[in-house]
Amino acid sequence: MKSLKLQYRLLLVLLLIGLLAGCSNTPSNEPAAPSEPAAPNEPADTEKPADTEVPKKIGSVEFITGSATGSWVPIASGISQKINEYYDGFPVTSVPGPGSLGNPPVIGSGDSDIGMSYAPFLIAAVAGKAPYEEAYPNLRAVCAMQPNVLHFIADVDDSVTSVQQLIDEKVKMTLGIPPVGNASTYLVQTIFTAMGYDNLEDIKDYGSNVYYGDTTSINDAWSNRQINAFVSTLNIPASSVQESLVGRGGKILSIDDKLAEVLIKNEGYNSYTIPAGTYSGQEEDVETVALPLVVFVSEEMDEEFVYNLTKSIYENKEYFETVHSSYVEFDPEKMTEGIGIELHSGAVKFYKEVGLQ
Repeated sequence: MKSLKLQYRLLLVLLLIGLLAGCSNTPSNEPAAPSEPAAPNEPADTEKPADTEVPKKIGSVEFITGSATGSWVPIASGISQKINEYYDGFPVTSVPGPGSLGNPPVIGSGDSDIGMSYAPFLIAAVAGKAPYEEAYPNLRAVCAMQPNVLHFIADVDDSVTSVQQLIDEKVKMTLGIPPVGNASTYLVQTIFTAMGYDNLEDIKDYGSNVYYGDTTSINDAWSNRQINAFVSTLNIPASSVQESLVGRGGKILSIDDKLAEVLIKNEGYNSYTIPAGTYSGQEEDVETVALPLVVFVSEEMDEEFVYNLTKSIYENKEYFETVHSSYVEFDPEKMTEGIGIELHSGAVKFYKEVGLQ
């Protein structure tokens, strides 16, 4: 009997163990319940979502500018910062370059990738005309940036109010300009060429003179009354112009419609109004012309890259204004004006999308 009782108790224990096992958590042959999702700021894994575009990897791209101490380096650095957002790493870097006169041959020959210049130089480089000895027909524009405004300053009779009048009436002057071969001297020559003077020195025929010197020398010559006229192409308002007008007087001459039309049509200038009160003693608006800074590449540059470059410039004026004060004058809606040469196909593609082409 004891044996039967022992067996009976053992059977009860086994049944109890079986019942307890049946009440346990999810059986091993069924899927486990899903875990709680991770908190929004703590992703469950480190992989990018499927719909996030992974930045492309491209080779290094060089953006040449002007002198290391000039304004073009920070201007280009701002653009480089934004185009780099489309690509892995920082492939685009801005570096000092030979400037507006020297940059077109560098880009045209393939020695660099992106450059800055002005329309008159790009037009001349494409055609192979002076100051260039070789043609670079592969140059293509990306966009026009902020304008550099022509200031033709003179201390002459009050009756003379325009550059055209100054030259037409052969008013005697001593004109201060940089040495031959300088970009600014070439720009001054375009004005006199439009007025019928193939050589700037020809103004000596009616008693005028030309004074050559660097910026400091010209400013000193103006202050010392060794010259009574000079030309500057600068952003508005230009502190050096203000200092010159306060220190000695004089005035900014206007560019008449006829002269402006020639410069706009043939040399890539834009019309520009210097508002009254911009400078000391300037009581009225001055109608002049301006040269927008032009970003350009070669025709061979990748179309998608140029599309992204154009887009990054068009969409970031607010950011650029924090980079350099001249960006205040930048108007994205005028990026196709005053470029002088044919647009790159990548730029054309973008401008068509936003209605600028």
